[in-house]
Amino acid sequence: MLPTELERVLQASIARRQWTDRGKRRAESPSFQWIAQGGSANVHGYATGDFVYIGNGAGTEPSAIDPRLPIDAAYPNTSGEQMPYWPAYDSIPAECRAAYLQWLHGGRTDPYVAIGYVFVFFYGLERRVYDFIARRGSNADEVLAIANEVARLYALHANRSGSFERYAEELLDLIELIEPRARTIPREITIQPGYGVPRRIAIALGELAVAEQPVPAGLALDWLRSIWYFNMPAIRCADEFELLFHIRYAKRFGQGLYLQPGRTFLDFTYQPASAALDAIRVNQRDIPDVTQLARPRTKLTELTQECSSALDAFSRLLGKNPSARESLAAFALLPDELIEGTHSADAKSLAALVTSRLDEHGRAQLGAAELLQFVRIAKPEKIAKNEAMLLAQALEKLGYGIEPDVRLGGPTFESDGRVIVFRRLPDCPSTASDEYATATICMRLGTMVSAADDDVSEQERALLERHIAEALLLSAGERQRLRAHLAWLIETNPGTAGMKKRLAALSHDARHHIGRLLVSIATTDTRVDPREMKILEKLYDLIGLNETDLYRDVHSAQSADDEPLVIDTPASVSKRFTIPPKPQPTPGLDMSRVRLRIAETRQVSALLGSIFVEDEAPARIAPIAAQANTIGTLDAAHSELLRRLAQCESWTRDEVERITLELSLMTDGALEAINDYAYATADEPFWEDDDPIAINAAVARNFIR
Repeated sequence: MLPTELERVLQASIARRQWTDRGKRRAESPSFQWIAQGGSANVHGYATGDFVYIGNGAGTEPSAIDPRLPIDAAYPNTSGEQMPYWPAYDSIPAECRAAYLQWLHGGRTDPYVAIGYVFVFFYGLERRVYDFIARRGSNADEVLAIANEVARLYALHANRSGSFERYAEELLDLIELIEPRARTIPREITIQPGYGVPRRIAIALGELAVAEQPVPAGLALDWLRSIWYFNMPAIRCADEFELLFHIRYAKRFGQGLYLQPGRTFLDFTYQPASAALDAIRVNQRDIPDVTQLARPRTKLTELTQECSSALDAFSRLLGKNPSARESLAAFALLPDELIEGTHSADAKSLAALVTSRLDEHGRAQLGAAELLQFVRIAKPEKIAKNEAMLLAQALEKLGYGIEPDVRLGGPTFESDGRVIVFRRLPDCPSTASDEYATATICMRLGTMVSAADDDVSEQERALLERHIAEALLLSAGERQRLRAHLAWLIETNPGTAGMKKRLAALSHDARHHIGRLLVSIATTDTRVDPREMKILEKLYDLIGLNETDLYRDVHSAQSADDEPLVIDTPASVSKRFTIPPKPQPTPGLDMSRVRLRIAETRQVSALLGSIFVEDEAPARIAPIAAQANTIGTLDAAHSELLRRLAQCESWTRDEVERITLELSLMTDGALEAINDYAYATADEPFWEDDDPIAINAAVARNFIR
């Protein structure tokens, strides 16, 4: 673990005091000279190379190589075991001096040399930079060369010594602040929240602010990494997160975010590694410090959270199955922006299958099993909602829609059922609007009437399709999806299971509008088949209308020349009956333009959203009085949600949504907050998957015990 800033300052202070006392005890006067770039000295037969001090350091320069001091060339101490924490050439053993000179003679390239020897050399570089700042002989070109040498040593040794990594980074930061050319030297920068914004990043941001230039996405992301603790999606899916951040950063800020320079400028207090040097403070009045500006930080953290949330489902999938990165499920869960550069063999095969089966209308009728082979089915006898959702999402990313679609209130299809896949328009919805939801219920009932005589005529299909185009304010994409929905309804005729109780919630006027549409479908050919009449009676009863309502509506739908409608009887009966006119007939329905005007659109839409939901909530989620005590950093509502979820190992999405509604929480945000807390305290998720939601029992026990 790296020492804290305070620990480092205290350690250096103690060492400097000891070094000063040691210097006072030395009688000799220090005298040493600098070997400039390209030069070298010969000490005991070893070439020192450049960037070293030669002579008597005598308590003032620990890196100075005193040629008078003996070495033990026969037994060089290459391990550096006898080196103190703050070494000096004139005080280390002779065998250590020999090992140090050998390292210099070899060009300072050994990546395994004892780090103490690297520090002895490093002390001399520090002093020479101090000389430049104090204008004592050194020049800018030499300081730039020293920066390159420090960067080279950093690349060799930083990964094995945290102490050297820190000191080398800070010396490079100091040089970059006083010599602009050094800012172009390639080097890795340690970026970690809690350690402050790295100096190189702060300098780069300040220079861009002065030049009125935008901040590139990569630099903005590095800035964020130094001030913000990324959550699990950004860590687990680092490559996807970075790409998504770049894409959305460009979308939001164009060429980049612009920073306004403030009145605060960069300054730097350098704590040297050498015990012979004191801390030095450098002020740079031409580079503003923009790293503390609140507004751009807020914008960037908001974008970070947005990108992380977009990758949450994908991240949870990989957390559960790290090998699933190229699966269709992963493809389905990725944000749309990342699809183009994603490789998924399953997605490619799925696209090829659908393309090969498209008809002239851009639709393909497929067996559900043909599609489900691309999705992991937990229970083959029953398709789970989340599995159907993944399939719909994957097809959407490939440019197709599917009917039925659970995201718009459709049922989860059977593994032996049929589905309609269609080439989708850009505005084809993946969530149901009020108007769309209203239209689907009329479609479902209307198809039942059309199919009552075992044949959906072209006239009946045309009437239903005109209804799609004219009945409600629908987008082109919604009309396209409804046509595919109609094709599926005609193919499967799903019936009325589970609808009666919910249809009863409609107002009397709304039910009449639906009834008139159903009659208009049945009477398209001015003839009512007995089977159609029978199904009309059933549907009128289903929607809460009586036989009188039915006959009145059938009468109002008579042909334009007022000829009576004919009700056919079975072949064994020779009679044909006509419907007598009513005393006060209702105006006829315009057969060329069938319009549905239901004022209770929202009521109908809410009804549709629950068509395929269980009537009763499971007893296990009955209201529980919220407990006052909280769990860790979670507030009362989130703590209560955690307690309730911990009671079972698995929950459906609908169950969790009912609990969060009771607690006045947003489902996705609440679940994310609980998982963030779990990762922070237990390094594991509290929950995984989407529907059903699986609870980590081990983590749950730790929280509620």
